[in-house]
Amino acid sequence: MAAMRLLLLFCLVLASVSSVRKLNNIDELKNITYAKSAPRHGLQLLFWFAQKVLNVDQNNNLILDSNFDPTRDDFGFHKYENIEHILPSLASWESYYSVGNLKSPAANALPAYVRKYYRNTNVPERNMDRLIVSVKQNKPNKILKVFITAHNLHKSDFNPSDTYEIDPALLLQIRDPHNCTLDENNKYDIYSIPRDTEDVVYNRCLQFLKEAGYSTSDCKYSQISHRKKRSPYLQCNTYEGIKLDIKATAEGTTKLIWEIPTNIMENSKYVHIEICQNIYSSETNEVHTHVKKRFNIYESSGALETPVLLNNGLQPRLRLYPSLFDFQFTNPYIWYGPEFNQANGLLPTVIKGYDASLQLHVIDGKAYARLYIKKTFRNWMSAFTKSWVGFYKSSLDNNDDYLAYQYADRFSKIENYIVHKYDIYQYTSNLPIAPGLQIRFMLDKKYDKVLAQTTPWEGVETLTMLPSDCAAINPDLLPELLSNGRELFYGPGLDDAGLQLFSKDSKACARLFIKKTFANWKDAFYYSWVGFYTSSKDKKDEYQTYQYVTKFEKIEEDDESYDVYEYKSSLDIVPGVQIRFMLDKSSEKVLVQTKPWKSG
Repeated sequence: MAAMRLLLLFCLVLASVSSVRKLNNIDELKNITYAKSAPRHGLQLLFWFAQKVLNVDQNNNLILDSNFDPTRDDFGFHKYENIEHILPSLASWESYYSVGNLKSPAANALPAYVRKYYRNTNVPERNMDRLIVSVKQNKPNKILKVFITAHNLHKSDFNPSDTYEIDPALLLQIRDPHNCTLDENNKYDIYSIPRDTEDVVYNRCLQFLKEAGYSTSDCKYSQISHRKKRSPYLQCNTYEGIKLDIKATAEGTTKLIWEIPTNIMENSKYVHIEICQNIYSSETNEVHTHVKKRFNIYESSGALETPVLLNNGLQPRLRLYPSLFDFQFTNPYIWYGPEFNQANGLLPTVIKGYDASLQLHVIDGKAYARLYIKKTFRNWMSAFTKSWVGFYKSSLDNNDDYLAYQYADRFSKIENYIVHKYDIYQYTSNLPIAPGLQIRFMLDKKYDKVLAQTTPWEGVETLTMLPSDCAAINPDLLPELLSNGRELFYGPGLDDAGLQLFSKDSKACARLFIKKTFANWKDAFYYSWVGFYTSSKDKKDEYQTYQYVTKFEKIEEDDESYDVYEYKSSLDIVPGVQIRFMLDKSSEKVLVQTKPWKSG
């Protein structure tokens, strides 16, 4: 009998695994009931995740942002053990990671559109949904499979009938289809573009939710007893069009920004906005909140600089009183804005060539630098013995124009901040956090080896576009795309070498193609160098930076005719940037120059 029970259990497990349905497009997503109404957040999670996918390789593997690491608890990712066996069993070198638990402190880095209903409702459905990925343990940014699922209501286990696998094609449909233009040679450009602003992304998310059949009308108003902890909030507050946000001033204090629809202002006798400090960043309960400052609001939109120092967990809250009686004797309607994230919602930036990352964040209005060191990188102090982190007012500042600095091996270890695979070290500057502030990681005492630099505070992230990011590309063109912009030169047939300008991590890079029959190229180009220019109008000696071609790094490239070498500069890639190949130490013998970089 026991054997029969085990066999039955095994069959049930197999049945649950085999029943995971794959969704291939938005039409199929629309035809399921998963997370279709407020306050569910599963579709918002799926939309957010699709924005982080940069590429899909020829094997349909999803490649994430190079700075993303689920093992570092980014955005609240944590290991999922698949105890319920709702997902397929994994190989020993694979792991599942789950995201979407909005109670997690790290989840406050998720965009406001993912957390909106969690902040403004008090019903169990507000935190049911999860997104789960399978990854290679040694390559956590290479996603093998993606699933969406949900907890059974009032329980901690997942519902197999509410679990779906997401095909890469669907993620590409959800992601913004970037339009790629043909250049003069009918080849697609590879370029960097700014990531969309918060407002643009939010509007695209609303459009996606509409296409997927999401509804806010099922989220009904229902008063809660004033004795409840979260009284007197609506169980499901669906005020739309309200925008509350916190930004930084030049002094490291908070700048309060608001937009309130006219009809809400007209129906409210008194309007207040409070800046609150959540003691526990995942809680919006009054018990765990300290009001730092309250402001009377008379205009439907505006911006106000406040004396409140910028800190993790700060939250603006809108209080609406319909009448004087409500103001004096009852409780207001409340709308919760997003909690401020101490790193401004940005991931740590990978320190090139090392198992370490750099992050800028804020505490009490001051700029902090944080180093994430992988625990397997045991000799990091000796590797970084001469390395330092500089603080810069702007990304346009030269490397030697820092406002403050500290050597990496003098950072202090954070003992009470637990990340399973990383140790975290921190340095506190005396600089106020301010828009535009940036930190850079320098390998040694020189100023030319920048291994990492953060996105400027409140700046716009850039995204390097690859051919496969473009919508409706003709597959027949793909083998030619890597040679886009290649300028051939030198030999009798003018094809012994080639020069190409491209972008990587938003930086201007040079790629050198050397014909495999050109065996003595290093001798021929012993004194040759590539200069980087901000404009084709710059004089030959007005380069921003340069590198000798014999110091370019060889890369593995599937090119039968050429060996390929690359160099990444510290110059930001912007329209107009150009590179030139100089034969020798003089600035006179230009063998070839690329066309100026074009805007996306």
